[in-house]
Amino acid sequence: MVDMMAALGRMKRKAGYHHGDLEEALVQTVQALIERDGVGDFSIAEACKSLGVSTAAPYKHFADKQDILSHVAKSGFEDMTRQMEAARDQHPLGSTGRIGAIGKTYVDFALANPETFKLMFGSTPDVKGNDAVKSVGHACFDVLISEVASFIGSTNEAADSLQVSVMLWTFVHGAASLAIDKDYEVARMDVDLHALIEAAGSRMLGHRG
Repeated sequence: MVDMMAALGRMKRKAGYHHGDLEEALVQTVQALIERDGVGDFSIAEACKSLGVSTAAPYKHFADKQDILSHVAKSGFEDMTRQMEAARDQHPLGSTGRIGAIGKTYVDFALANPETFKLMFGSTPDVKGNDAVKSVGHACFDVLISEVASFIGSTNEAADSLQVSVMLWTFVHGAASLAIDKDYEVARMDVDLHALIEAAGSRMLGHRG
């Protein structure tokens, strides 16, 4: 979990903001508050106070509260994409290791940023329907599709990379959601999510790579 107070502290205003700096600072501060308080209970006024700006300042950059939330979701997808690509690149091209790294990073991001993760995937309908959020969400999913296509191509098998990607994503997203909600307690056992993802991924991909 993100250290929320430290995150808010880093966002404190120092010597004023250049154009665009306040927008980014607001997005990061609101995300920290969402993680601490939840989407329904965070305060724009508290974000402004933390940054040392007026409560009118956000609306020079954002249309309304929903617009701010959409930018937080968009930033979340962009962060998750960067993290998945970095983890993927630690493994050889065309290997299941690259695909597994994407899945493990997906779950790790969700557990580190559970409220942002829920926002990204529809806890607020207006955010989910935002075109910019949908665009970066598609780009994030394309990271997986590209790797699955490369893997399938290296095995010379006729398979639908999109279909396989959806199967993998369905499993990993479900695992992340179960972990966030602590529903694995029903199994009455400790679940190693990384091992679970690796095993499930290998089976779906046919034990190759």
